[in-house]
Amino acid sequence: MRFLWLFLYSLVCAVLLTCFSNIHDVTKYIFSLGALYLGMRFFRRFEGLGFRIWFIVIAVVLYFMFSLIYALYTQMGITAP
Repeated sequence: MRFLWLFLYSLVCAVLLTCFSNIHDVTKYIFSLGALYLGMRFFRRFEGLGFRIWFIVIAVVLYFMFSLIYALYTQMGITAP
């Protein structure tokens, strides 16, 4: 069950960081604050060093994956009919 929480926290944090890096408006900082708040909540909930390291590693890997998917999607040039 702890691994599920680890993955969910990392997933949401990666999505928030992806939104932060791809939005070019002042509202992008809301996503940054959301990721910071989520990280603080995770660090309060799980005090083990191993879980904290895995949280950061998984969040960064998922962030790069989501950013790559977003970049490929925007470069495909698909428009709505």
